[in-house]
Amino acid sequence: MSLSMLFDEGTVSEMMDAWPAKPALHTPPDGSRLPGVVNVDLINGYLDTGTAPAEQLVVIKDGAALHSRAYTTDGYLDPGKVAKWRGRGYTIQLRNLHRWCPEVHAICAAMQNETGYGTYATGFVTPAGGQGLHHHWDQNMGFVYQLAGRKTWQIWEPGVEEPHREQFASNTPPGSDVLDRMKSMRPDFEFDLGPGQILVLPRGWMHNPHARSQTEESVHVTFVARERTGYWIAGNLAEAALTSTPLRRVISPASVVSPAAFAEQVAEARDLLTDWLTGADTEALAAELLQAARTEPNVDYVSHAPSQIGQHQSTR
Repeated sequence: MSLSMLFDEGTVSEMMDAWPAKPALHTPPDGSRLPGVVNVDLINGYLDTGTAPAEQLVVIKDGAALHSRAYTTDGYLDPGKVAKWRGRGYTIQLRNLHRWCPEVHAICAAMQNETGYGTYATGFVTPAGGQGLHHHWDQNMGFVYQLAGRKTWQIWEPGVEEPHREQFASNTPPGSDVLDRMKSMRPDFEFDLGPGQILVLPRGWMHNPHARSQTEESVHVTFVARERTGYWIAGNLAEAALTSTPLRRVISPASVVSPAAFAEQVAEARDLLTDWLTGADTEALAAELLQAARTEPNVDYVSHAPSQIGQHQSTR
């Protein structure tokens, strides 16, 4: 199980050499096991039985999320309450499916092993005529797999360059300022995603997904590929440099609070780090990083839902 469950052989080969930079529609290849593994029964089964972990659910409508007390009893997911909110037009977001759904975990783990990109998955159930999240863009690639119903995706070309982690996120300045300006513009693409279709949605492309014009409930799962960047490599190299004894030595308070002395400390740390990196065994480091890239656990660390009703919700 890997990217070949989502895309045909030719598309996978192209993606491995040149990661997609524009939205596109695909369907799983003939004979793919994906429809039999990830389907509407799987997602609804967790909600109808209350077996989804309550802390991984967000119940949201028009950008406003409910407090978890609204859909739990004694800390556990309450199927009756979930059904009530679905009936009132609320979208159910099932976060980090790969951490508690074995079928989804197997797919994400295979994709991560194949690409070296950290992979996680999120499910969405949106009632007919409803909308959960509004305009935003994501910091990583998304493969949106529609399971049931239809959902409209209005998509705009990126208004920022290379958004990554906290840099140029759409829910904090300056990214949020760009988003506000872009919302008045006509979308560059509009897709009406139907069952069995996959939308490739690269990072930075603002989108406004909704089921407002639909008559049936929309269910989809998004597989997120957290791309590797020079920032990721550099961060791991800096962490590996902790093996350097000089870089672990304490700096006196006087050398911290004095601007001139602290500037000297910064220059010294820079030189020590540069010297350590120059002498590092890059092949050995690369082997360690590749192992981490293929196996490190990943979670959804950014939620675009705003403050919860009755309680502030973190964006992390």
